[in-house]
Amino acid sequence: MTNIYRRTILIGAAGLAALATTGLAKAQSAKRIGFMIWNTSVPFYSNLIKMADETARKNGISLDIQSGNGDLATQISIVQQFIAQQVDMILIAPSDPKGIVPVIRQAAAANIPVMAVNTKADVSSGAKVLTYVGVDDFVFGQRQGDLIVKAVGEKAKIAYILGKLGTSAQLSREAGLMDTLKKYPGIEILEKQAADWDNSKALAITQDYLSKYPEGAIAAIVDQGPEGVNGANFAALSGRTDVKFILGDYPADVRNAILKGTVYGTVNQDPAPQGSTAIEDAVLFFAGKGDQIPTPNHHLDLPMITKENVEQFKAAWGG
Repeated sequence: MTNIYRRTILIGAAGLAALATTGLAKAQSAKRIGFMIWNTSVPFYSNLIKMADETARKNGISLDIQSGNGDLATQISIVQQFIAQQVDMILIAPSDPKGIVPVIRQAAAANIPVMAVNTKADVSSGAKVLTYVGVDDFVFGQRQGDLIVKAVGEKAKIAYILGKLGTSAQLSREAGLMDTLKKYPGIEILEKQAADWDNSKALAITQDYLSKYPEGAIAAIVDQGPEGVNGANFAALSGRTDVKFILGDYPADVRNAILKGTVYGTVNQDPAPQGSTAIEDAVLFFAGKGDQIPTPNHHLDLPMITKENVEQFKAAWGG
């Protein structure tokens, strides 16, 4: 064999190796993730979606985000579509932690890993998820309880506005709030109603509370979410400055209301890092570094914000 012929073979082999390496790199980077969010029309999810998209693009991941439109059957159907498409991972933000369990099992049977983001799945029912990325909603509720005590003291009558009944956030936040308030038997919840994280419903419930309980009969209204801000503004315009408002989450309108004094305080659940962190955890998993992902929960920060520290925090979303 001549030296020229040997060099040609060696160059050809090197070229094939380079092509194989390039192909492997492309295969590694061309991962597909399906992301089912129970209702993308909820404003909270705008920055979560934005950061998930941006982080996916930076990492060469194809991300398909679908809305469950607040309907469990639709959410299940979307996840089943992802399974049929044989995506590499499924992210879920379900509205029903128990109702979503059967389709998580279907994904497991198809060897597709599932990660919960923002809202949980009921892992006690046998659903296997890589982790849950989001806040500890039980702690969220506890901190709303702390804000109540700061706002109205240890003896007061209050009213409560819930999110969408049955969601993990609604259940855990309520449990956390009750855990704090059991230390303060002088604080009485007169009644509670669900607003489904909806602005107009929360406003209507607030108006009902203000009509039902005249000045001096109620010290605070607590909303599990940020939608109570419209009710707080209504109360201020109506001269009901006797009622303190404690909310959840930290969009721009809540920040402005805290600055104006129409809202006493809130607990800041920032959606943006939930979106980016979920994708970053997926990247770790794809790289064979799943042991670096915090489990069973990847909890993020939950600062309490009042007029005392509002200047230190930009709004979590909104203009």
